[in-house]
Formats: sequence, C-alpha cells, structure tokens
Amino acid sequence: MGSVGRLVVCAAMVALASACTGDFDQRVDEARQISGGGGSTGTLPNPKGDLFIRGVISTAGTVRNASVTLRRVFSDGTVNWDDADILGAGISFSNGIYQLTLYDDDYRGPILVEVRARTGSVTEGANPATAVSNKYHRMDSSHYLYSVVPMFDGYSVENVHVTPLTTTAVMRGMSFDGSIAGVTGGVGTGMFGLMCKQVAEFFGLNYIRARLPRDFAKSGSFGDQTLYSHVLAALAQVAKDAGVSNYWDFWLGMALDAGDDGELNGSIGFVPNTGVVMPDLSQSALVGNALMNYLDPSNSERVISTTSNSAGPGTSLGQLVAVLDSARTMGSGTVVYDTNLRLPGSITIGDGGQAQTFIITLDQLGSGINFEAYGDSAGPSFVEYLWTSTAPGMVDVQDYGRITVAPGTPNGNYTLNLTIRPAIGQSYVTGPQSNHTVTVKVR
Repeated sequence: MGSVGRLVVCAAMVALASACTGDFDQRVDEARQISGGGGSTGTLPNPKGDLFIRGVISTAGTVRNASVTLRRVFSDGTVNWDDADILGAGISFSNGIYQLTLYDDDYRGPILVEVRARTGSVTEGANPATAVSNKYHRMDSSHYLYSVVPMFDGYSVENVHVTPLTTTAVMRGMSFDGSIAGVTGGVGTGMFGLMCKQVAEFFGLNYIRARLPRDFAKSGSFGDQTLYSHVLAALAQVAKDAGVSNYWDFWLGMALDAGDDGELNGSIGFVPNTGVVMPDLSQSALVGNALMNYLDPSNSERVISTTSNSAGPGTSLGQLVAVLDSARTMGSGTVVYDTNLRLPGSITIGDGGQAQTFIITLDQLGSGINFEAYGDSAGPSFVEYLWTSTAPGMVDVQDYGRITVAPGTPNGNYTLNLTIRPAIGQSYVTGPQSNHTVTVKVR
C-alpha cells in the first residue's frame, strides 16, 4: 500500500463475494454505479471517460432548467457550502435529467446534490395537482431540493434522483442536536440511508432513495414509481387545498419543517412566502383525504387515468391511503441491520502514513448486493463505531475511519479493536454487536 494508502473494505460473506466493484462501492441499495461509457438514463447520451453523477429531479412532474451543484461533505457530516470548492455544477434538462462531471476524481465520501433556481433564467417544476390550470410553477432563489450520493468512491453514479422526499430526508438528518444518543446531525452514508427509510415509511412507501416518481403532470419527465407519485400528488393537493399558489413554497416549508425538529409537524408556523399555516402532515386524515380529493373522478386537474375507485381495500393504493389516513410520527419504527462490513485481519502502513476504511452497517435486501445502509464510520450515525488502540498517539483512528500512523512510530505490529453496536439511547436502529481486531503492521 505504500506510505499513504486507502483501504476499501469488503464483506467476509459469500453473498457479497462479487464485491469491490463499482456496483458494490456505492454501498446503497440499487443506486447502481457504472464506469464511464456505460449505460445512460433516458435520452441523455453518456460521455466516455469522465466520471459523473446522474439522476432526475422530479416532483411527480419534471423540474426543468434548474441549477444543480455537487457539494463536498466534511468528515463530521457537515456540508462544504463554499462555492469555490464544489465538485461539479450544471443544469437539469427539460425532462428533469441532470448529469454532472466530477471536478475532483480523487474525492471520496458522500456528496450533497443541491438543486436551486438558475440565476438569470426561468426554472420551473410541473405540479400534478394543477396539471391543467397551472402546470408549471416557477422556482425562485429561496427554494431548493436536495439528495445525496451516499458514497462516491471513484465510480460514476446514476439514479441519484432528487425529490421533495429526499430533501425531507436530508433535512431531517441535519436536524439532530445531540439530544438523542449524542448524535449531531449531518449528511452521511448511514444517516441518509436511515433517514430515507424513515421518510418512506412515514408516507407509506418502502423506499424513496434511487426511486424515480412517475410523471403525474404529463410534463415529459421519466419515472415509473406510481405510489411515490401518489404521495407527491397528495402533498401538492394539500398545498393547493390550503391556498398555496406556488407549490415550491410548500416544498420549502416541508424542508424547513423537517430541519427544525426532524418532524413534519407544522412547527415552523407558516408556509414560507405565504400567510398560509403550515399543516401538520403527521395528523390523521389530512394527506389521505388530499389524495382522495386528487383522485376524485370529478377532479378536472387530474391528468392520470387512476381514480379513487382504484383505492379499494387490499389494493396497494388502498393500503397507501390507509397509512396516510393514520396519525404518524417520523422514525416511530426500529430498523434492523443484519450485516457489518469487516476490516481485514491486518494491514500494512508506512511510518507517517494512513489508510482509509469504509465500514458500514446494512440491511441486505435479498441475496444480491442490494442493501440499505443504516450506519457508517464516516460522519453522524445511530450506530456506534468504538475504536481502541494498544498504542494511542502512535496508531490511531481519526474521523471517517482513517487509520493513522504517527511519524517516528517504531516498526512493529500494533492492535486496533473495533466494537460496532447500536448507539445507546436511541430506538431507530437495532442489530447485533460485533467485535473486530485489526493488526496494523508498521514497516
């Protein structure tokens, strides 16, 4: 490995024997990575050679001509907001697709995908709840959407879709103030995976990350996730019924509401830029009733063929309505991780060098390489990664699981012990405690 190296950790399990490829290194379920020159999304041509991040911006309708920025994430999970230090920038096309080339191929870690109005131009999003009378709503400088590349590790990444629900997940992740298990919020592999799972369950969905809502506004967007779009259409209907004229103000309200205390409880008071009270989206009946209003056969704004007649008991749509009709709390369920990615038994590092580790706790989905990350050694997490060293001050572990060897450390073998367990004082994540020992050979 030399005096300075980077250790990419693979799982010691047969089911993940095909790991250490681009697909695996993304460390998230079905956020498939491809090398330059691979497949493409929709009609966007895929340039050869350059590493890129690609996805679609959707509100169950296209978001066109938006400014898209890739931002670095520090090891503590905070975002680097310095515009002089971004990882990439570009725009979304008329179908909502964006594809941005990485400025720094050597960067490793999470990436925040930020969507804003394009300066000096018109950025618009299609609203399924007003698809006939006022299809496109203008995004202004106060509005934004977010998503996250959970782990960029030197491969191009596609299916990094951006929606109001991924934005809610990011903002909820940023909201933690240390009062729960001492976790101070931010952006991270495990944090984003867990927050996406919680937001999905809050709205009666299985997943939101790497899922693309179907175009319910008939605006030229891509997507095939119908239930996802029913949720977004219901929320847009909530905004419409409350008297919000520009649905971007409502999406901003959801983001700010999730960001202040982690809940969609209306605690911000008013929908930004309006005098409309921000509704408590966790209350019973509100979102479910809005969905049924949207699906009413007499609703002239509904441009999809599905109506409330399809929401009978036992149907997937009926089950969604039942969840949205219930009173809910974000993060009320406990997710269970079933696998730890493990360090090798030994690693050689030169005097004054370091090795980068990527260690996550995950819920494996099926028998393949698809999984959801619920904790990681990089940044904030509700899973604890407790390191001890037999030679503190000489061989240590820094933020992001970086094993460091201090200059002047004598050659020899040193031991690091790692305990992975659910963080004490929280109920979001549970799973087995595991203990690992790593021999660091200083040569």
